[in-house]
Amino acid sequence: MMCAQPAEQDPAPDLEFGLFDWIDAAPGLSTAEVYEARLRILAEADRGGFSTYHIAEHHGTPLGLAPSPSVFIAAAARETERIRLAPTTFIVPLYDPLRLVQEICMLDQLSHGRLDVGVGKGSSPIEAAMYGLTPPQTAEQFETLFPAIVEALETGRFRRPGAEGPSGEEIELHVPVYQRPHPPLWYPSSNAASIPRLGDEGYNVLFGFGFVSPPLQVIREQSRIFFSHFHESAARGSVRYSLPGRTPRFGLLRHVVVAATDEEATALARPAFEDHYASFTHLWRLHGSDRFTGPLDFDQLVAERKLFVGSPETVAAQVTEAVTVGEINYLAGAFAWGSLDVEAVLASVRLFRDEVVPAVLSATSPRAGLTSSAVGPPPSV
Repeated sequence: MMCAQPAEQDPAPDLEFGLFDWIDAAPGLSTAEVYEARLRILAEADRGGFSTYHIAEHHGTPLGLAPSPSVFIAAAARETERIRLAPTTFIVPLYDPLRLVQEICMLDQLSHGRLDVGVGKGSSPIEAAMYGLTPPQTAEQFETLFPAIVEALETGRFRRPGAEGPSGEEIELHVPVYQRPHPPLWYPSSNAASIPRLGDEGYNVLFGFGFVSPPLQVIREQSRIFFSHFHESAARGSVRYSLPGRTPRFGLLRHVVVAATDEEATALARPAFEDHYASFTHLWRLHGSDRFTGPLDFDQLVAERKLFVGSPETVAAQVTEAVTVGEINYLAGAFAWGSLDVEAVLASVRLFRDEVVPAVLSATSPRAGLTSSAVGPPPSV
């Protein structure tokens, strides 16, 4: 069955910006009100300045009010026209692979080819246990299921891995993907040991998650490893998951609040981050884990550039430092979290788009005397 091909697009710019969202609980708002607020923010981001919207998948926690990312992405597809939509991630072991393939195909068609697909094994053993899975089981299932999912997207036919008899018969997908051979693939990771493999396979990668991110010097080291492996794999013709003519993204995530002044941004961000952190640590505290013990020092996180908070000038300097020191070509900003009011978030998104992005692009352009990191280090690195 043939499907429409997406229109030819201009090559990606050297540096891209996205939005990252957990859709966490907001004190005083119902779940329905949180959804409506997020769709307003997404519609604003759709006007320009941002390439991609990422939404996380979490279960049994106020950190994630969208445990089915597909449902929210389907709503977002009808509220937007330009921005790409990326579940980041689908926790592959929690899905029947045929159902996940079909949902991906539907979303790609509904969005007219604006779908990106993030995949992973899942970051929380507590959430995996809700589905009766242990960490070794999730790892094994990912390695078994994901190749079959990609093959089905590419061929339009699904075969259940390891199955025999009727359940192992090839199934035709009557709803194919819109984008060929498949939507762009993302793999977020905080594990440095996974970076060589991700470079070899050509995924887009988010490495460095907000306030639990490693220092920029570590991110730079991993960026160089990633692109070295990608270039070597591309030269061999063995890259599996990148798309022809596209350089993978290697980036990081940061919480962002932009306001007219540093003082105003800090006043907004400080209490909101406390509420967000309570949701972020909810399951770990509930299960007596010592992974997150005690409150974080908000001022120290800002000083360490693990939160981007301030005026447009301040945040532009923070982002420029991350791009140049970390040698990244992608930055995903989390703008809505905790108790941040939707109007404050909309103002922050507009200031970032209209003032921060142009300043960063100007400061990091080759004409500014800085090394462009968009295509990664050359193969010799």
